[in-house]
Amino acid sequence: MSAVTYAVDEALMCLPYEEWIGLPAAADRLRAAGLRCDLANVVRTGRRRGVVRTRKLEGAQLVMRTHAAPYRPAAPSA
Repeated sequence: MSAVTYAVDEALMCLPYEEWIGLPAAADRLRAAGLRCDLANVVRTGRRRGVVRTRKLEGAQLVMRTHAAPYRPAAPSA
């Protein structure tokens, strides 16, 4: 796997498990961990994998990790 894949996995694991957090706080967590990932890319990738959920509450964007470990859905078989 590429270094980008591992960076996204590491960034996803920085998000709190089953706890809603605002996007600015999520970005702060990534910076505190020393990761230089684009938060929008991390959230988009996490949503595609089914690892991250998002919602909007009173004008604030929230994000929550739904898997305890890095997860990738199986590729559809041909």
